Amino acid sequence: MKEILQQWLARRTQLPGVLACGVRYPDKTSFTQTWSADFPAQALDNALRCMSDAFQVLKINFFPHERVRWVYEHAFLYCARRDDGICLGIFTAKDTQRFDAAAVEYLVEEFRLLDNATPK
Repeated sequence: MKEILQQWLARRTQLPGVLACGVRYPDKTSFTQTWSADFPAQALDNALRCMSDAFQVLKINFFPHERVRWVYEHAFLYCARRDDGICLGIFTAKDTQRFDAAAVEYLVEEFRLLDNATPK
């Protein structure tokens, strides 16, 4: 599944306004991509770890825990957690004129529905 998700991420997430993204696996490994100097790989990996931890806390406390969007000063972080525990994080510009929110939401939903088939 890792290879499929990494191929999907590499092909599907290069959209205008997407600054960085990554996938965090239940085995605590990550795959990240960044197109902005503001998101070095180590910081992005740490953000994905924190995102994964937050999903665990939401689940333990019986809050909805499939999708979340965090708002930062200069960016949004769109997050999703699949039933198998794999998490996706997509950082976008905060200026909604610089990215297509509907396209990012579509990617989040597509990620949640991906199975072991070849990515589209």
